[in-house]
Amino acid sequence: MTCPTQHRENLLGQIADKGRPGRNEFSASYLKSAHRYYGLTAPDMRRMSREWVRSNEDVAPEEFVRLLDSLFRGESLEEKIVGALLLGYNKRGRAAVSTKSLEAWLDHLVGWAEIDALCSNIFKPDEALAKWKDWERLVKRLARDENINKRRAALVFLTGFVRHSDDKRFSALAFETIERLKSEREIIITKAVSWLLRNLTIRHKTSVAAYIAKNETSLPAIAVRETTRKIKTGRK
Repeated sequence: MTCPTQHRENLLGQIADKGRPGRNEFSASYLKSAHRYYGLTAPDMRRMSREWVRSNEDVAPEEFVRLLDSLFRGESLEEKIVGALLLGYNKRGRAAVSTKSLEAWLDHLVGWAEIDALCSNIFKPDEALAKWKDWERLVKRLARDENINKRRAALVFLTGFVRHSDDKRFSALAFETIERLKSEREIIITKAVSWLLRNLTIRHKTSVAAYIAKNETSLPAIAVRETTRKIKTGRK
């Protein structure tokens, strides 16, 4: 049986082999991270992650979580993104992940690329609703955290949920989180506020339009502009 450490070393070996130092797969503004960057392409990381999940269907959920723990704590951006991809491709593995683990992993993620890899569309609405109280508490804690990356995570976690579910618990928490963070003007937050509002328009267009009208002066200008355009045209 292969242990989590061996799995990580195998994955890291593939990352190093496929990487091309100097390749600009991600812009510096999107990375916003000082973590090591091997220059691996997004398609290569997706392919590697899908192949690992297909080849390791028998890995016990608790071992899978330990593997993810080692990847998210790794030194490179690619380890962290591959960890998120493995989680996205492994439904059985996601069921074993607690919100406590997610919060701990976020301590090791910095910048748009790393935060978004873990927080955008990895967990499905029904998975969050099955542990709703835990997820609700997680998002509220993240929105109050002094770490700006965690505050972005609070917003990004909700983008997929409100896009794919009509459940009012998601939309209510989304508006509450936006209200808490709308006064911030760092672009890593303002763009996430805009993203969440635009996704809310898919199922709650009237409520979003009313919210924008009421809070136009207090919301980030970019969020007002992009969301208003989305409401009017259906495009960003």
